[in-house]
Parts: sequence; structure tokens; C-alpha cells
Amino acid sequence: MGAAIRELFVQHSNLIQMKLRYTFLFTMLLSLGVLTACDDDDDPAIDYTATYPISGDWTVTYSVEDGAGGFEPLVEGAELLIYNTAANTANEVWVDDHGNFWDFKVKTGANVQNRTFGGEALQNVSYESQVTITDGQVFLNGTESNGLQRDSIYFRVSFDDDQDANGDPDPYGTVYHVYGHRSTGFE
Repeated sequence: MGAAIRELFVQHSNLIQMKLRYTFLFTMLLSLGVLTACDDDDDPAIDYTATYPISGDWTVTYSVEDGAGGFEPLVEGAELLIYNTAANTANEVWVDDHGNFWDFKVKTGANVQNRTFGGEALQNVSYESQVTITDGQVFLNGTESNGLQRDSIYFRVSFDDDQDANGDPDPYGTVYHVYGHRSTGFE
């Protein structure tokens, strides 16, 4: 009877060892699958719209010229969006300030190759008015923000519903200077 118990013990020990080997093998195969699934060498290329590098999320300052030839900031750190139209052509963009300064959203001409944009008496779709944008230009790596080189932007904007200092209508009377940089997401 001692030999039978020993034989049973040996068989049971062999079964446990075999289960441990299969568990170890299964764990190794599973780990190998997980490690290869985390491979990041297959990152897709970024596709830009036809209006890049004009289009983007910009952090800008709106200012007016002061009497000494400098600029007096009116609104700083405002978000401005420039994006492609539904046609996604390189000759037209939307300029949209989401009400951060004047509440304007206009479709204007663009030249992506020269990185310029602008137009006169553009229809504002935010409310019934017209907007003129001149000298719109994007400068690649034109400034540094948060220690990184960023594209910069400059344009002039005026409005047909502007008023003078007395509150009287002064269509396009004040030209506002808009300048800033492509947003980093850390502003």
C-alpha cells in the first residue's frame, strides 16, 4: 500500500509540475502578445487641410495704435480660429474670433503658398455686419512661446459698425492690429 500511495503522490506531483509549465508558457505567450501590441512604429502620418499653415488655433492680442506710434493692447490672450471651408480649397478660409473681441466670423480669400489672407467688406455671419481684414500673414517659426518655436500671425481688422469716441457711427474708422502665435495648448 505504501508503493501505491507513493505512485499516486508522484503522479500528482507530475500533474502539478505540468500545470505550472503550461501556466508559465501561457503567461509568456500572453506577455509577448501584449508587448508587441504596444509597438508605436506604425504612427500614421498627419494630414493637414488644404489651408495649412494659415489655418489653426491662434492666441492673439487685439490692439490699436496709440499717439506715439506704438500699440495699446485692448484684449490679450484671446483665441482666434482660422480653418478651411467645407470645400477645403487652398484659396479660402474662415476667420472666427468666437466673440473674444468683436464677435466676427468671416470667409476670406487666402494664398497658402504665400501664407497670406484678407478681404474687404466681408460678410460677418455672427450678426449682420461687414468686416475688412488686410495684411493677413502667417510667419513660420516667427516667435517663441513657452520655450518652443511657434508660427506667428499678424493682420489688421476693421468693422463697418464701429463707433468713434463719442459713440457716433464710424464705419471702418478704427483699424485694430491683431498679432500672436499658434496656440500650444499651454496658454
